[in-house]
Amino acid sequence: MLLGKLSKAAEKVYKTTPFTTEIVTAEYMSASAGKYVIGAKEVSFELRFGKLVLDEAGKPKDFEVVIRDGAKLTSEELTTWGTDDSIVLDLIAAKLGVTIVEKIETDLHHTY
Repeated sequence: MLLGKLSKAAEKVYKTTPFTTEIVTAEYMSASAGKYVIGAKEVSFELRFGKLVLDEAGKPKDFEVVIRDGAKLTSEELTTWGTDDSIVLDLIAAKLGVTIVEKIETDLHHTY
């Protein structure tokens, strides 16, 4: 799994009662292209924003998803995408108005 740490955390507001809310933050983003068609003019990506959970040794143990979203990139936007998939995280982050400040590749198995 490839995760990008966001320069600004994503937020989700939960209404806990008719008079109160709770804000949950997500510092990391992952992306996947479920249906990538070679030569397509546009590619849809499924985005997951969440929290990275570390074990006692400081190694990634789990990715807790807080927000699910989507993004579309055109073939022109994806011209720099080759064998380095982390480029896509940068492109999506830029489209969302943030940057990726750290990239983590880890062996977490997460169901999208």
